Amino acid sequence: MVSRRAELARLFAITFLSLMTACSQASDSTSGQGLNGFPLDSESLQQWKLPKKLKEISGLALTPDDRLFTVTDEQAIVYELDYQQGEIVKVFTLGNPTVHGDFEGIAILNDVFYLVTSKGRIYATAEGKDGDKMQFKSYKTGLDKLCEIEGLAQDRQSGTLLLACKKSKVKGKGGKLSIFVWSPSTGEVLREREITIPEDDITDKLDKKHVNPSGIAVDPETANLYVVASRQRALIEMKPNGELINAIILPLADRHRQAEGIEITRDGRLLIADEGGKKKARLSVYAPGHNRPRIKQDE
Repeated sequence: MVSRRAELARLFAITFLSLMTACSQASDSTSGQGLNGFPLDSESLQQWKLPKKLKEISGLALTPDDRLFTVTDEQAIVYELDYQQGEIVKVFTLGNPTVHGDFEGIAILNDVFYLVTSKGRIYATAEGKDGDKMQFKSYKTGLDKLCEIEGLAQDRQSGTLLLACKKSKVKGKGGKLSIFVWSPSTGEVLREREITIPEDDITDKLDKKHVNPSGIAVDPETANLYVVASRQRALIEMKPNGELINAIILPLADRHRQAEGIEITRDGRLLIADEGGKKKARLSVYAPGHNRPRIKQDE
């Protein structure tokens, strides 16, 4: 006959094992599904097919009040997008005639709109109304000698712009992911503040040979950096100093044909823009996870 003590021990063991199994299953269900509170699953995703003129969408930028802007390759045309409807709100251009170039990113800092080309030339202008042809200033960063730029982001805490290097042009300088810091106040690259991370640290997590950034954003809540890499269909999170937090292949990789832009709203939504290729470009809006911290809207 089984003693009462033995029976209680058996019931405790069963209960403990059940709890451990449930926790393991819960962990498995979320493992690799997102970074720092972003679920990145189909339930949290809202995706818009964008108008034909945005087929070559390249870069995303948010104003402090969360209005979304984008630019496409080849011409300095700025579009405001309603990311809750997937519709164009307004369009303005730089120059008359419009400036041509291989534009790879957009950022907004202190009410100034910045566009960057793959050669690292930065264009600055004020926000225009629908149909406006805006005057602008341009700056040579000199980064064209070092790398191909693909990705621009505003860092509002430091008042600088971050430029992501897609591919190094300097022999023997490969093997690292580089993010350059440019100061609008001086018009110069702050080389002493360059952010670097060994490429192997990232590729080991992705099981890839290389990583080629195509877009960059600064989280307004944590100040962490988020980088998308279209070739690898990857998403990378790092601390402001470049310390790697995590790197994953986008769980819904089939929904991200060519991720070229990334942004994060004040209420924690993750936005990713994909070029269309032979189809329409897409804008993905991922809802924030329940455990993600939020910014107070009156801040």
